[in-house]
Amino acid sequence: MPFLQLAVLVSSAVFTPDARIRLSRVAVQVLESQHCRTAGIGLEDYMRLPTEQYCAIPLPLQAKLSRIGTEEFDLRVPPLHFEVPGVPITVEPNMRAHVDARESCVRISSSMCTLVGSPLIEALRLNERFKFCFLTVLTWQFSALPARGQLTADTHVKVDIETPQMFKFLPLPVLEAIVTGATGLVLESLLNAFLRNLATDYTRWAADPAYRAKRSQQLEL
Repeated sequence: MPFLQLAVLVSSAVFTPDARIRLSRVAVQVLESQHCRTAGIGLEDYMRLPTEQYCAIPLPLQAKLSRIGTEEFDLRVPPLHFEVPGVPITVEPNMRAHVDARESCVRISSSMCTLVGSPLIEALRLNERFKFCFLTVLTWQFSALPARGQLTADTHVKVDIETPQMFKFLPLPVLEAIVTGATGLVLESLLNAFLRNLATDYTRWAADPAYRAKRSQQLEL
């Protein structure tokens, strides 16, 4: 193979990001339950259930969490609509997530993400043009009131992107703002709904022995 052709192939395979997306969001959900501190059915007991329980929590906006192995899950994220002038594009991120339940928190992390949903993804080789890191830390706290608890999701997203030539007509800060804005809106909606549904599920789990038994049987399957 001629040296010049080899050099072109090598250079095209080098990842050279020029756009950097940084997002941090904190979502908080207060819950009311007389069982928050009750041994065996308290909020802490619930949050320390096997990580498979998160598959039972409804997610909004067509998002879906599916277990694929011990502490490993597929997370289908809601579609992201990027209103790039003249070239609007919609992508659907599919993440491979690791869920790690610890003594005082639950960590949901991912560095594997594949984009689907648009012919432009393949045409522009978008899946070769970004690196991705996602971390959510779920924690739980008790208030001074015995029947009140709080769930918190502290989330950080980092994406480094090599901008396709098609989008280079836009100033880089404008492109970063478009991606950050659209991603932030979906992330906030997803986190708020997830915590709200998690709190609702805990309230039912703590108050309903039959539901606890059903969930326990599901976790054993």
